[in-house]
Amino acid sequence: MIASVGHAASLAFEEALAPHGLHPRHFAVLKGLRGGEAQSQQQLAAALGIPASRLVGLLDLLVERGLVERHDSPTDRRVKLVRLVDAGRAELENLIAVAGQSERRVTAGLNAQDKAELRRLLGIVHANVAAEPDGARTRVW
Repeated sequence: MIASVGHAASLAFEEALAPHGLHPRHFAVLKGLRGGEAQSQQQLAAALGIPASRLVGLLDLLVERGLVERHDSPTDRRVKLVRLVDAGRAELENLIAVAGQSERRVTAGLNAQDKAELRRLLGIVHANVAAEPDGARTRVW
């Protein structure tokens, strides 16, 4: 049941982002850069729990769209730094509104108390699956 609901909710969010030509993974990357500080691709990949090689492809589209900039580190040319630019910040705010609409669709029919309880329970379920038995973080995607 949890997997089915998760899959359906994921598809609903994909559908909500489709008019923007982005995938929920792009949304996660933009949110990961929200703090405004430039960070290395490796740092961002680790923070998001995704392989760095997968992050490169996601960043390529975001850079192409002018939402993110990527440049060499001034201290280590092997390191690529990425940061959200003003257009990316504006798009992220727009996408956060889209995410809110998608969440309201998924939770329609639940009152505020139900929603709070659902978030609490999902937090427990997530904690159960988000870490390996040794405590290492699992890859999200």
